[in-house]
Amino acid sequence: MKTKTLLVAGMVFAAGAVSSMAQGTVYSVNAVGFVNVVLPSGFSIISNPLNAATNTIGALFPSPPPGSSLFKFDTSLGSFVGTTFAFGNWGNPGLTLVPGEGFFFKNGAATAFTNTFVGNVQQGTLVTPLSSGFTLVSSQVPQAGLVATDLGLPIAPGDSVFTFDNAGNQYQGSTFAFGAWGGAGEPQIAVAQGFFVKKAMATSWTRNFSVNQ
Repeated sequence: MKTKTLLVAGMVFAAGAVSSMAQGTVYSVNAVGFVNVVLPSGFSIISNPLNAATNTIGALFPSPPPGSSLFKFDTSLGSFVGTTFAFGNWGNPGLTLVPGEGFFFKNGAATAFTNTFVGNVQQGTLVTPLSSGFTLVSSQVPQAGLVATDLGLPIAPGDSVFTFDNAGNQYQGSTFAFGAWGGAGEPQIAVAQGFFVKKAMATSWTRNFSVNQ
């Protein structure tokens, strides 16, 4: 089994006593930290890797380059919902961006900029719905690894995963068939990277996650 990789800069573990009984003391453990994501000019598929106090675009991206845009994929409609940053404000600042959702971010500047996400690492039983057809998703935790082997994405024969290459401005896809991944092999997913999953049947991506495991 491969060792999981958590790439959270400045992670702090806060343990507080909840109750004390004859059997011992029960603790509530939180992992608080931040993740810096470098966004090159143009389009990238990314995600919010931490559970922030407010998971909205206005709070998570308070000052992106002017002209930047963000697009979420509406699975039920099969189309995108977007908003643009102009004149110091987002057109829809209340648009939610929760861990597990992937989204397109278009950096409107000619150079890269770094966005810092701050919040808690999701723990416990984490469920991300996967519809039949295309779903734009991400890992709910700031973890890098192979999409199924390390991150636990449920894969059935005929399922496909598509990542987006910013430099080439194109998708890179791999399909699981006959017990193996085609194309470039099993996709490697970076921290805070989003990707498309195409499935024949709806299911859920369920993980039981703890930073102590």
